[in-house]
Amino acid sequence: GQRSGLDLRVTHHGEPVEGLEEALQAEVTFEGQTRELEISPRFGEPGAYRSVFIPTAAGPYTFHIFGEIEGEAIDESFASGPDTFSEVQDVAGGQFPVVYPGTGDIARDAEAGAAAGGTATLALVIGGAGLVVGLVAIGLTLAPRRG
Repeated sequence: GQRSGLDLRVTHHGEPVEGLEEALQAEVTFEGQTRELEISPRFGEPGAYRSVFIPTAAGPYTFHIFGEIEGEAIDESFASGPDTFSEVQDVAGGQFPVVYPGTGDIARDAEAGAAAGGTATLALVIGGAGLVVGLVAIGLTLAPRRG
């Protein structure tokens, strides 16, 4: 994945508000999974804060910013979408010269391989049992009859 993250700018009556990195908290959510983000002030940009992470799956993300500023509760969520900010895009389309599979593709392939391995083991056990039954049947057929 590529670096991405939260870009937060806080103003009050048009003036940047500094020192909020301890007062505010942030989380990012993707498909029900939530991760806390550490908010840091942006160097040389009063009232600007950021948090960097590397999204490993394409799709919609939601940022939740909460805390308290001068006694006023803050609790806001921002979801990606056509009227807000772009969803995370699959990086495979822009890769060159080698296109690597995404982490989701790798996980699905690993699960499919594990399932196929289990099926192959079962087939070998069944095949082995069939071979033993076949050998016993041949042995009984070829054994001299007493009579």
